Order: sequence, then structure tokens, then C-alpha cells
Amino acid sequence: MHEVVYSRQTIMKEIGMEGQQKLADAGVLVVGCGGLGAPVLHYLTAMGIGHLGICDYDVVSMSNLNRQILFTTADIGAPKVYVAENRLKALNPNLKLTTYHQNMDNQLAGSIIREYDLVVDCVDNFETRFILNDNCIAAGKPLIHAGVEEFCGQIMTIIPGQSPCLRCFLPADIKPAKKQVGIFGPTAGIIGSMQALEAAKLLLGMQTINDGIITFDGKNNKLEKVKFESNPQCSCKRR
Repeated sequence: MHEVVYSRQTIMKEIGMEGQQKLADAGVLVVGCGGLGAPVLHYLTAMGIGHLGICDYDVVSMSNLNRQILFTTADIGAPKVYVAENRLKALNPNLKLTTYHQNMDNQLAGSIIREYDLVVDCVDNFETRFILNDNCIAAGKPLIHAGVEEFCGQIMTIIPGQSPCLRCFLPADIKPAKKQVGIFGPTAGIIGSMQALEAAKLLLGMQTINDGIITFDGKNNKLEKVKFESNPQCSCKRR
């Protein structure tokens, strides 16, 4: 079965049957299943990840549909995690799925992150991003961070003990946006797809973006890499 479904992956020298088995044995926690999380979840499911955890407390709304590709108008008002669960199981019936229809807080993060090989940050607020950052550092689990706004996005892979983390370059008291920001659907799709790619590369033992942050300017189709060092005074190192 795997030989047929994943044949376009296993013919690649970087993957092969051994790499495909690594993906099948892996567990990935995706926090947020909106504009970023939807493409992440779709591609991780399609590539054959064995176990996905999905955490999101939100319900589907009409304004989600320009970018959140797992949902349709028929899903409006339904919890996102359960709609996503049904869509993903239809795509890959062999997928093991664990849903968390609740807000991600320190207690939940501390209890479940250790069960997964890596975490993908698809949230839309800095409070939750710092919770994921700190708990992944404490658990020694890689975290793939990303964010989008209008035509722009950013992505960063955090590997505890090897790379800088969010607290190395973001102030702890960073203020949330005072008004709702716009998001152009394809921008979320591009950055979410990059997160899925980084997750696969980590699981396959390939080189990842772990020495800074990649920024994307969709107006000019421009990618830039901004390198920075770990902050020796980072609060994560003092925990």
C-alpha cells in the first residue's frame, strides 16, 4: 500500500522506503488549524506522518474561508479540530489523530508536548507562541514557528540546544496588534507549506533553517534570511 501511495516520494534519494518509514513512525503536534495550520495538516497527512495532534479551540467562521483550506461553508459554527479530523481521515485513513479542542496553555503544553517528535506553531498570538517556545525548549523538542500578515510571512525552526529561540530576539512584553490584521490567502498557504517542508526535513534528518529567520514578501516574491545568534541572556536558558 505504502509503495503505491507514496511512490512519488520514495523514488527520491532523500526519502526512499527508509525515510518513508521514519515519517510513518513520527508524531507531530500542530497548534492552530487555521490559515497556517490547514496546509500544514494537509501536507503532513498526505506525506504519511503516522500521528498528528491538533490543538485549536476555535470554530469555523465565514471570514476563515479565504485561507483555511480544510473548511467549507457547511462547516461554519463547527469546532475546527473535529472538521479537520474528518477531512484528514478521509485523505489518509491510516493516520492516527489526537484532537485537543481547548486553548493551549502551560498546563496542556507541559503535559502533551513530550509525546510528539516536534511541534508546529500555527497560532496567531504571541502569548501562545511563547508558551510553545518555552515548553519545547524545556522538553527538548524542535519547534517550527511561523506568522503571516497581509502579503508577508516569516518562518523559523527552533532546535533546543542548537539554535536561537523566540525569546532570543523578541521582547517578552511584545504588544498584540490593536486591530485585526489582513491576511491574503496564498500567503498563508506558502508559509504553511514551508512549515510542512521543514517538519519533514527534520524528521528525515535533513538540514533545516535553524540559524535565524526567513522572511517572505509576497508582493515581490522575495525571500530573505536574517541570521542571528542565540542570546546568552535568553530567559529560556535561565529556567
